[in-house]
Amino acid sequence: MNIMLEILMTWLILILILVILVQGIRKNSKEGAKSVFRRWGGLLIGLFVVGTVPLGFAMYTEWGVERLDANIGLGLALFFTWAYCALLLCVALVIWGRYWYKQYGKK
Repeated sequence: MNIMLEILMTWLILILILVILVQGIRKNSKEGAKSVFRRWGGLLIGLFVVGTVPLGFAMYTEWGVERLDANIGLGLALFFTWAYCALLLCVALVIWGRYWYKQYGKK
């Protein structure tokens, strides 16, 4: 697979996981949907930036410089982002599990 396509797919997966996380936080919020972004907006923007900076660096180094050797920075950036996506997915699953338990578990 082309490395630029791999970077783009990783970026799209990161965005999808953050959307799932936002929806889970919105469902667990007692105040309603509008106050969620006011309370959690800075944190979610920070999570997005932390995940996209390594991908931006990887895309810049891959796009700008032609290399014949191994690009260690590219591998580290993708590895960090994949681990970060796995961590965010676990957090999103815990948040959604908490929502489902509150809705269907207490009867």
